[in-house]
Amino acid sequence: MNKITHLILLLLLILTISCTQNKQTRAEITEINKIGAIAVSFNINDVGYANNSNTIYIVEEFKDYIWVYQDFNFLNKLGGKGNNRSSFQLLTDIEVAENGNLLALDNLQKRISIFDKNGIFRNSISLEKFSNPTKFTLGSDDLIYIYDKDEQEVILLNLLTSQEFMRFGKFEIDLPHAIRYGKDNLTITNPNYHTDFYNSLGGFKENHPYLTVKDNSQNTIALHNKFIFVNGQPQTPIIIESSPKGMFLKNKDLIIYTKNEVLIYNLKYSNQF
Repeated sequence: MNKITHLILLLLLILTISCTQNKQTRAEITEINKIGAIAVSFNINDVGYANNSNTIYIVEEFKDYIWVYQDFNFLNKLGGKGNNRSSFQLLTDIEVAENGNLLALDNLQKRISIFDKNGIFRNSISLEKFSNPTKFTLGSDDLIYIYDKDEQEVILLNLLTSQEFMRFGKFEIDLPHAIRYGKDNLTITNPNYHTDFYNSLGGFKENHPYLTVKDNSQNTIALHNKFIFVNGQPQTPIIIESSPKGMFLKNKDLIIYTKNEVLIYNLKYSNQF
């Protein structure tokens, strides 16, 4: 056997082992279990979730209050209309950081306010350089994605230096209903609830006609006709009175919200990832 043939066989063996390992370590979703729900008397504008403390943040539409629930019980209420650092003029988006801090974007005051897990104001991020900051999501490595409605594009900003990293989606992304960052994916939910996936640097990947998310193993989870679909297969019916407005993942928890209700599901896997 000559050296070239030996090298080719060695490469094929390495590829075979690699593919086998990838197949073995892929985490398949085996169960989707509902762990709780919250029904509210007001219209929901947005939802945030801290999975490590089971804390749910619900933004009340038009009044700019953030209702806080822990273990599905009401805890307190933050914000409201106002000009001080703990209130809002036009609250358009929230997100929960990995450390449990709550971040809230005020469109008119052009800032993101940061509250600790106890609801105490800690700091703010100025967005004065943006024309009309409307939506945002936290990325990796101290990066933040901000959608500017006037520019009709997503701006990637370094939180430590406040320097702009890059822009993408100019005139391609209408005002999104939500943007969320996950492993290797930026998920943008359109006003018609179609879902676009981009890579972390803004390269378009794919479109889905329904509310859709992807987990860290790239399993696709979608909502259609009040069923949860995993990789195209129906799994669990969701018992709700109105159509879903939004859906996102926080680690292994799936959060679904409608006009007046928030539902939390837990994902079980065949192996860990």
